[in-house]
Amino acid sequence: MEMIPGEKREFGACDVEIENRKIEPRPEIRGDIARTYMYMEWAYPGHGYSPESNQKLFEAWNKEDPVDDWERERASRIEAIQGNRNPFIWGETTLDSSPQL
Repeated sequence: MEMIPGEKREFGACDVEIENRKIEPRPEIRGDIARTYMYMEWAYPGHGYSPESNQKLFEAWNKEDPVDDWERERASRIEAIQGNRNPFIWGETTLDSSPQL
């Protein structure tokens, strides 16, 4: 994941840029993506889900694109199946927190 300068789009009307093996998703889903990666790193530390080089980017995306109703609904459905919740959706932790699964 990365912020790519300019708006060069090679995929028609899809608001996504890809350059040098990096991708920049559209603004309205960046927070969703960030919180997913932050959760994976929090729940499964040391597996490289959220490299340290992306931590500041994901924290910025988390703030710029706050949790919306659909993301909370989706997280609740996952929690019902999985038995644990994504604390980044509910504002219960930061990337620096230790796992509590």
